[in-house]
Amino acid sequence: MVKITYLGHACLLIQHNNHSFVIDPYQDDSVPGLKLPRVSANYVFCTHDHHDHNAKELVNIIPTDYTFSYKTITVPHDHHNGQKRGLNNMYLFNIGGLRILHTGDLGCIPNENILKEISGVDIIFAPINGFYTISAQELLKICEIIRHRLIVPIHYYNEANNSGYPDGNQIDIFKDMIHDYLEVNDYSIEIDEKLFDFKALIFAQALQEK
Repeated sequence: MVKITYLGHACLLIQHNNHSFVIDPYQDDSVPGLKLPRVSANYVFCTHDHHDHNAKELVNIIPTDYTFSYKTITVPHDHHNGQKRGLNNMYLFNIGGLRILHTGDLGCIPNENILKEISGVDIIFAPINGFYTISAQELLKICEIIRHRLIVPIHYYNEANNSGYPDGNQIDIFKDMIHDYLEVNDYSIEIDEKLFDFKALIFAQALQEK
């Protein structure tokens, strides 16, 4: 069983067989309207070293001998080959029989070789901010090529939480373009085959600090 918990912005907690990892925890005051909840995990991954993605020290690490395979794929954070915002690491995980891709702050449509490398992913977590990252339109262009199974948008303004950077309502643009999506009124979900009947999964909420 793979369970995903959305912690806001680009941050996720992914759990499998009582083991877990966090991707892109954010520093306090780095994302409007969000403060990272207390979270524990066996591993933490940061796609790049910006404050809204690199707060490793805020995750309580639980030592384990559990291992899983993953690949790091480096891409630009902008449309100028990284000259404006640097480089960003996408992580392609193999977890519970699923190929899960977290793109971090992907800033442009990747080249043909990288698109081939990520082709056939089961779940892609990708940003749709449209200024700091790719837009909803660019994400859907990527997904037309890579033959994904499920898109989960991240890094957008979340009206329910009143959080995130302004982005011109990218999530509404995404919904209008994708049509066939499941919006869950929660911040956690277990991945099962029924989810793949939809083209996209949208978290209406993010887990907040209590």
